[in-house]
Amino acid sequence: MGRIRSDTHTSMMESARRPSLWAGSLRRDHIRLGDLPDEGEGAERSQMYSSSKSGPSSGSRQNSFAWPFHRHTTSEAHSTTRSSHFTLRTWQPRTFFRPQDDTASIDRSIVPDYVVNFIRGETPETLAMKKERKKWGQHGVEITPRRETFASLPIEYGPNYSRSGNVTRDLNTFSSWSRKSGLRRHISGWRGGVIFNSLISFIILLVGIICLILVIAEAKLLSGESAIYSGDCTTAEHINYGIHIVISACGVAILSGANYVFQILSSPTRREVTVAHENRHWLDIGIPSIRNFLHISSFRAVVAVIILLSAVASQVIYNAVIFTTQNIVKYEVLFVTQSFLDHAHFSNNTKINKGHLSDLEIRNLQDSASQAGEMTNMTTTTCLQEFSSVFQPSFDAVLLITDSTSTDSSLISTSESGTQLTTFASNNDIIAPDGSKVQYCLARTSTPQTCSVNLSGSILGIAVILNLASLISMAVILARSSFAPLVTLGDAIRSFLRHPDPTTANAALLSKKDVRQGHWAFSEAQYFFPATHYWFQTPSLPRWALTIFSWVAISAPTAVALGLMIKGNLDNPLTLFGVATRQFSYLPPSTFGTAQMALLTALPQLLLCVLYLVINAHLTTYFLSHELSLFALSPRPLRVSSQPTGEQTTSLYLTLPRPVSWTLLAWFAAMSFSLSQAVFPGTAKYPPTTPPSSPPNTADIVAVSFSTQALLTLLSLLLTLLLALLALGIRRTPPASLASGEVTGNPLALRGGSCSAVVSAKCHHHDIVPPSQQQLAPDELPPPITGDLWLRSVSWGVVEEGTSGRPGRCGFSADGVGCVDAGKTYV
Repeated sequence: MGRIRSDTHTSMMESARRPSLWAGSLRRDHIRLGDLPDEGEGAERSQMYSSSKSGPSSGSRQNSFAWPFHRHTTSEAHSTTRSSHFTLRTWQPRTFFRPQDDTASIDRSIVPDYVVNFIRGETPETLAMKKERKKWGQHGVEITPRRETFASLPIEYGPNYSRSGNVTRDLNTFSSWSRKSGLRRHISGWRGGVIFNSLISFIILLVGIICLILVIAEAKLLSGESAIYSGDCTTAEHINYGIHIVISACGVAILSGANYVFQILSSPTRREVTVAHENRHWLDIGIPSIRNFLHISSFRAVVAVIILLSAVASQVIYNAVIFTTQNIVKYEVLFVTQSFLDHAHFSNNTKINKGHLSDLEIRNLQDSASQAGEMTNMTTTTCLQEFSSVFQPSFDAVLLITDSTSTDSSLISTSESGTQLTTFASNNDIIAPDGSKVQYCLARTSTPQTCSVNLSGSILGIAVILNLASLISMAVILARSSFAPLVTLGDAIRSFLRHPDPTTANAALLSKKDVRQGHWAFSEAQYFFPATHYWFQTPSLPRWALTIFSWVAISAPTAVALGLMIKGNLDNPLTLFGVATRQFSYLPPSTFGTAQMALLTALPQLLLCVLYLVINAHLTTYFLSHELSLFALSPRPLRVSSQPTGEQTTSLYLTLPRPVSWTLLAWFAAMSFSLSQAVFPGTAKYPPTTPPSSPPNTADIVAVSFSTQALLTLLSLLLTLLLALLALGIRRTPPASLASGEVTGNPLALRGGSCSAVVSAKCHHHDIVPPSQQQLAPDELPPPITGDLWLRSVSWGVVEEGTSGRPGRCGFSADGVGCVDAGKTYV
C-alpha cells in the first residue's frame, strides 16, 4: 500500500475526538459515548454514574459503561418489570403497540432496549462502535501511496473525512437553496452572465436608437448623412479617434457576449451526451463548439447561429457608421509662358480657357507669380507627385511654365479644376496642349481646409436591427428555465459523478486518441506511463491549423499592404491614423457611394471577428485542460455554471478566466480600432459653385485610403498575439506525484482537446472497502460514501490499490486518493 495526502492524519485525529451518539436507551443524565474519558481521566470520570438503582455501582472504575442492572442485588431485579422505578423518560421501549408475535413469556413491548441488547450479548461499547462506524465510516484504514509525504498514515473513510460536519452543512445548504425563490437561480452562474451581456447589448442598442432618431431629425431621411462636427481638421481627427475607440470597444463587447451565449447554447445537456455516447459519438464540453450542432437541439443551434452572425455583422456595420470628409477646393491648372511672369499680354478666349477662369482670377495669379516668395517653386517631378493624387489640400492653383516662345498670348491654356497632371505626363515630363514642354511649376498655397465627421443613418439603422436580433435571442435563452447544459467542466464532472456513464466504465485512463479509434472501453486494464505535458499539446491539429490560418488571413494582407506602401513612398512612409493623404488614397474602378465605400472598407473587420472567435476557443482549450489537471494535485470544489450546492462554487465566467478574457477583449478592441484607421473611406467634398443638384453631404470624391502607421500598429498587435499564444503553449501542465515520490506527468491532462467521453471515463468512482471490512456481512457494511461526493471538494487518483491479480482503480474521491504508479495497471 502507498501513501495518502498529508492532511489526512490531522483529519483522522479530529474525527477520533468527534462526539458520537450511543444507540442504547440510557437515562438522560447518563454520559454519551462521545464523552468517554481519556486515558488519564478514567478513574475520576467513571463516577459520573449515579448510585440509583438504574445506574452502575459507585465502585465501578472501568473505562467503559455497564448496563444499569449490572452488579445489582437480586432485590433490584424487579426493575425490569411493570412495577419498575423507571419513569417514562428513563427508558425508551420500542413501541407499546407492536404486534405480540414473540413467544417468550416476557412482554417485549415494555422491555427496555438495553435489556434486549444485553440478552443479545451486546455491550455499550459494541453498540456505539457499530453506530459510529455506520455514521462516520471505518477508522484505522490504511491506503498508499500518500501524496506529498512518504509515510503511511491511517485514513478514515466516510462523508466527513476532511471537515467534520461538512455533510450536514452541505445538505442544509442544498435544502436552503431549493427553498429559495427562483430569482437567485436566474441571476447566478451562466444565467447571470447572459443577463450581464444582455444588459451591455441593451445599452448599446439604446444609444444606437437615440443616434438614429437624431440622424432622422437632422437629415430628414433615413438614408441621409448627418454631420456630427464640422470645422478644424485636427479637431475632427480627434473626434473620429474617440468615436471609433468607443465603437471598437462596444463591437468587441457584443462579439464577446455573443461568443459567451454561443458556448452555452452549443453545450450539450446530459441527455444529449448520453444519446451521443450510446451511438459512440463524443461531444465538446467546456468550449464553444460547432461540432456539437449535430447532436444538440436544432432550436438551440439556430439561435446560436443567429446570435453569432448578428454579432459579427454588427462589428462590421458599426465600424462603417462614422467617417470623415475633407472639405477642399479644386486647384486650378494653367499652362503659361515665361513672359506671363512679367505681366505679358494674355488672351482669355474660350478655346484656351477651358477652366472658365475670369480675367480677374488670371491677373491675381499673374501678380502672385511675379512676386518672389508668393508661390512655391517645384520641379516637374515634384509637380507630378503633388497634383496627380485624389486629395490636394495644400494648393489651390498651379502655373506650369513651358518653353514656349509664343508672343500672341502668355496664357497657353487652362484645364478644368482638379485635373490631374498625369493627364499631360509623358516619360516623366509634362507636355502642354500646344506641344511645349513644362520647365517648372509655381503653386499657390490654399487657405486652411475644414473637415467634418459624418454619421450614416442607413448603416446605423442596420446595426440597430442586428443588435436587436441578438438581444431578443439572448432573452429567449433566459426564458427557457428548464435548460440545464453542461457548460463548465464542473457541470460535466458533477453529472457524471451523480450518474456514471456505463459506456466508459473501467476506462479511467481513456484518451481522446482512443476515442477517435473507437476504443471506448477496454477489455483489460491499461498501464499508466507518465510524460511531461505542454499546453500546446492540448488543442488538436485541426484546431491549430484553423488558428494559424485565421491569423495568416489577416496578417498577410496587412504586411503586404504595409510593405508596398512604404516601398513606394520612402520619402514620407508613415501617415497619421485615419487621415486620407494623396499618396495612400486610391480611386476604385467604378463609382461608389459614401455608405457603400464605408461598408467595403469595414469588411476586414470580419476577418478580425473570426480570429477572435478562434483564438478565444483556442485559449479556452488551454485552460480547460489546466482546470482538469488541478484535480490530480489536491482536493478542489467543483466550479459549476448553475445551482451550486455544498462546497461547489459558481462564477460568471465559463472556462476562460476573467483576467485572460478581459485582456483578450482589450487586445482585440485595440486591433479593431487600428484596423478601422488603417483602411477607411477617403471622402472629399468640394464647395458648390452652383445650386447643388445632389443630396446634402454627398462627397464628390470617394476613395479607399490607407494609413501606414495604423497598419504597422495592427501588424505589431497581431505578432504579439501570436507570440503570446505560443508562449502559453510551451507552459507545462502541473505535474502530479507518483507512488515512487517522483513528480512528473499528469494523468488528467487533455491531449487533443475537449472530449466528453474522456471526462466521463475519469468520473467512475467506487465504494472503497477497507481490508478490515472485507469480511463483514453486507448488512454490516457502512453505507456508501459516494452518494454526495459531488457536493464536496474532490481530487482524482487511486481509490483502490491493485493486488497481484486485480488492477487498481482510479477516480474522484473526497476522502483521500492515492498516487498513480508508473507501469501499473488501472481501470
